[in-house]
Amino acid sequence: MVREFKSVKRFKAVRKQISLFTAEVKNKHSGIILLLLFLITLIVRLTLSFSLDNLTYDSYYHLRQVEHIAQTGLPLYDDPLSYGGRESIFLPLFYYISAFFNLFIDLEILAKILPNLFISLLVPIVYFLTRKITPVETACLFSAGISGFLPIIFKTNSFTPESLVLPLLFLTIYFFLDIKNNINNKKSVYLYLILLALTAFTSSSLILLILGFGFYTLLFFVERKTISGAQSELIIISIFFYFWSQLIFFKNILLREGPHFIWQNIPPQIIYNYFPNFSITQALLFLSIIPFLAGIYIIYNLLFKYKDDRYMLLISLGISTIFFSVLRLIQFDLALAFLGIILAILFSQFYVMILEYLKKTKLQLLIKLWPLLLIIFLTATTVYPAVAYALEQQRPTNEEIAAFRWLGQHTTPSSLAAAAFEEGHLITFYGQKKNFIDGQFSQVSDASERFSNLQSLYTTIFQTEALEIINRYNINYLVFTPHAKEKFSVTNLKYLTSQCFKLVYNIDDIYIYEIKCTLGQRT
Repeated sequence: MVREFKSVKRFKAVRKQISLFTAEVKNKHSGIILLLLFLITLIVRLTLSFSLDNLTYDSYYHLRQVEHIAQTGLPLYDDPLSYGGRESIFLPLFYYISAFFNLFIDLEILAKILPNLFISLLVPIVYFLTRKITPVETACLFSAGISGFLPIIFKTNSFTPESLVLPLLFLTIYFFLDIKNNINNKKSVYLYLILLALTAFTSSSLILLILGFGFYTLLFFVERKTISGAQSELIIISIFFYFWSQLIFFKNILLREGPHFIWQNIPPQIIYNYFPNFSITQALLFLSIIPFLAGIYIIYNLLFKYKDDRYMLLISLGISTIFFSVLRLIQFDLALAFLGIILAILFSQFYVMILEYLKKTKLQLLIKLWPLLLIIFLTATTVYPAVAYALEQQRPTNEEIAAFRWLGQHTTPSSLAAAAFEEGHLITFYGQKKNFIDGQFSQVSDASERFSNLQSLYTTIFQTEALEIINRYNINYLVFTPHAKEKFSVTNLKYLTSQCFKLVYNIDDIYIYEIKCTLGQRT
């Protein structure tokens, strides 16, 4: 009897060791797959980035800031070139990190590598975050893979702080959930606070997390549940720290611009491009059909049927993002990117639900084929649209950049040039000259007026009207590119005469005119 008991005990011990070994093997396999997903995401992004010429138009503003910090160690808050000279206040962390790497890598090469590396880090971050709420390894890997190929974040040639703030935001969320699971975990508390500070000094997009905390608290109140003391304290600290950090940089701007600060002083003529009405069609297109529909379905189920506290924060973040996006209080692209990653995480629960349903049907073949079928569907609806989206990024051509370089080499240092507002950053970065207008509207008192005058400058048929605008802003050069033709729907500038507009550059359908007279001198 004793011998039999010892045999059973020994058998259980062996079985436990086998189970631990099996779990370890699975974890190793998951680790290898996760590494492959990260590398595939990074390689695809870098391949696309280097196969496409140049960066997106707005990237050149950020390149100037990095270049200035690398040269002087200080941010370019007093910009002598943008809008002919203006104050430009921004959160500096992204630029300092980029400037550090610029010590070892050429800036324009770095601008293609660093953002793609940051965004690719979402793959492991989403995987580990998903493991906090979903025990099924395969489901976590699918969520990680989806996060790497969301079309809305596949801007492979964009060099902006958003590429850093998204990984930082979700790392911050990871450690907040870690604190929720283990209140006494001081290490996670410290890491959470450090990441919160880093995110706050990278981008104002941290407001997405702060708003999510508001909905999180509201949902717990409605459900008559209580948030743990540690979490409540961290939420309060986070809210106060966020507003304190933003006031350090933007207090004067907020007092000067008032509510327009939210919309970044964008001219009303184009504000719809940045803050459009929330569209289900666009959400399906930019977030991929399967993750979007699956995520919305899971939010509904977890919120109204199962009421699982593990998902409450993510659901709150998703709802708050949709809510404030509908109110047009959050920039649409940023809101969709943030929402897309949340839905990718929640997709893991959808995977588990479908798997459990298939097990009930006892269709063994379908259970085995389910992951493969899902990979095929996701490739068709996520990877393909992501690559297509990357290929459609608006970028200047090499010929246009050559024209702006020429402008820098053949004009006086004090010259001021006008071009389409997206091209304003090319004037300052490549031409090193003052521009009439660019895409950074914040802190410019007459941004809307300048935008209207720019449209008139390219579309009017009256030379007197054009010269009145030119004289008012002391414009010395007028740049007319294929991009400007498309932007303003014109084929030529009808008011041009050789007496007042000297053609000084005419290569590859790109024209630069020097202004030779004032309104009073015209005969």
